[in-house]
Amino acid sequence: MMDSLKSSFSGAHHQLVKTYSPFVGFCFIINYIVGTGFLGIPYVFWHTGVVAGVLTLAAVSYFITFPALWTLEVMARAQALVGSKSSDVQYEESSGTRRFQIKTDRRFEVSELCRIFLGKTGGAVYLLMVLVYLWISQWLTAPVAGTAWATLLPLDVGVFRQCVDDDFKGVSHPTDGCWNSYALCVLFFGVVVVPISCLDMKEQEIFQVVMALLRFVLIGCITFYSIAAEVIDSRDDHHSRNGTLLKSTDSIPWLKFDSDGFLAAIPVIVYAQMLHLAIPTLTQPISNKRRLTRLFFAVFTTTSLIYGILGLTVAIHQRGNINEVCTLNWDSLTKASNVALRILSYFIVLFPTFDVCSAYPLTVIVMANMVDYLITGDPSKTPDRLTRTVHRFFWATTPLIGGVFLSDIVVLDKYSGLLAFFVAFWFPAILQYKSQKICDELFGYSTTPYSSWWSKWPFIVSVFVIGVVVTIATFVGFLLPGSLS
Repeated sequence: MMDSLKSSFSGAHHQLVKTYSPFVGFCFIINYIVGTGFLGIPYVFWHTGVVAGVLTLAAVSYFITFPALWTLEVMARAQALVGSKSSDVQYEESSGTRRFQIKTDRRFEVSELCRIFLGKTGGAVYLLMVLVYLWISQWLTAPVAGTAWATLLPLDVGVFRQCVDDDFKGVSHPTDGCWNSYALCVLFFGVVVVPISCLDMKEQEIFQVVMALLRFVLIGCITFYSIAAEVIDSRDDHHSRNGTLLKSTDSIPWLKFDSDGFLAAIPVIVYAQMLHLAIPTLTQPISNKRRLTRLFFAVFTTTSLIYGILGLTVAIHQRGNINEVCTLNWDSLTKASNVALRILSYFIVLFPTFDVCSAYPLTVIVMANMVDYLITGDPSKTPDRLTRTVHRFFWATTPLIGGVFLSDIVVLDKYSGLLAFFVAFWFPAILQYKSQKICDELFGYSTTPYSSWWSKWPFIVSVFVIGVVVTIATFVGFLLPGSLS
């Protein structure tokens, strides 16, 4: 173990990192988490049962928060191990207790943490799993843009046909002229998102803050409309293109519990709350790292409230007519006679396509950083601008190809969520335990500014066991006939 640790300490070089405030960091993190995952939450709420869906969201959000905090702790311990090679262990002392710190000029990718504490094999397994997971996550963004634009743009020319909601319901991808329109729209999306993905994070600062604020506006609009539509009779403006009412007469399944819906909801919610892979990249530029614990609690509380309110209001309003991509339920209202309602509907349907433009580049940067570490073996050595651009271009374009051939985001959500169990629960728990053990042996302590009651081994084991049980149950649920898809 010590040999592997020593081999992992090569390259304790320093990076000059441009920092930003915790608020800007909050915006970056919100943009990364709230990408496309929230679009499928109302759908699984409805099929699981309203109360069961809320409880599932609360439980998953609670347990997924602590592995993110463990990642911060493991990063601080890795920093101490690297510093011990040059007798430069960074720590703070308070009330007689020493705590390892995270430095801004040294980033530890999670793949490197696995290599340090789990050995070369553990690092390789993790890196392979993560790259597959992130690639699928990027794949998810293409259907969001493609389905929205293909249903709104008048592409009834030649081999193209303007799509309708039904073209995307219950199928892996649309057919005939609609598929041609959908593929063209995915290409349009690539033209927009790939150049942004090639920019550095500091260059995206203003864009990311603006998109974070607009994201809250979008969710507020969806929530306000869904609530208002339940108490106001807007019959004249609630007709779809074929003249039928958008609103379903199905009764609200408040106390319903559907096991298939439950097993489908868990990975969807896990995917919607995933932050763990990007923690090193997103937290490195944050200037005040002592506030990261409060920042993480604020982030997960915010996303949980957003998802809960959105899932409840949209599921109750749309009921049995709810679409897998919830914003597409507003497509019909873009033809409403009320101009204000039409503008609102266009904003709701189209914004997620621009919303993912902020999440997509962040994931591309995370993937490129991991591959750079795989190639160089030293994340402290930043590649030159041309190399970074080439790597990011590759990881930005290849997932779009898969998105052309599979547009069902619920299916993608399920399987990316299944991989997310390993990333969000298994590896953080193992890393937390192993890093504590190694640092206790070398230094006599393993505490960090992010340590608390959740750092104790009984809670670590509990979360790991829960992760294992849920992973197995979800996988078995996928194999059962009649499972939600």
